Amino acid sequence: MRYELKLDFDFKPRSARKFGKEIADKLKFLTSFFGIKVIDVKVYETNKGLHLYISIYSSVELDDRDIVVLQLALGSDYKRELFNWLRVRSEQNFKHWNVLFKVKYKNGAVVSREEKTELAKEIEYYIRKYIVLSNHILEEYG
Repeated sequence: MRYELKLDFDFKPRSARKFGKEIADKLKFLTSFFGIKVIDVKVYETNKGLHLYISIYSSVELDDRDIVVLQLALGSDYKRELFNWLRVRSEQNFKHWNVLFKVKYKNGAVVSREEKTELAKEIEYYIRKYIVLSNHILEEYG
């Protein structure tokens, strides 16, 4: 089964290489712990930081709680993930509990937007480099 992890970072790293390696190291650990495979990684810069979208494959069904744990373990904003945790635990069955806004507005004006900047491209490159996304995985599960 295919899933998407959505990570929110409210800072911009000084080193794309170091940040990419940290994310890749965490992904490698989670791969061995949860038995997931990384299919793709997309990174976007926002006004305050970064949004990462990580496509994964798991032969075991993951529930919404598992997704929250994975996102938190990868370093996504802890406040966002705690709100996500409350949403998935509630009896209301939120359909869209795991949301990152591509554009944010305040008083009708755009205050932030996801952009594919040089920083985003560089981080994406390093994450992919360090986790070694093979064409085999992309072809088989993409």
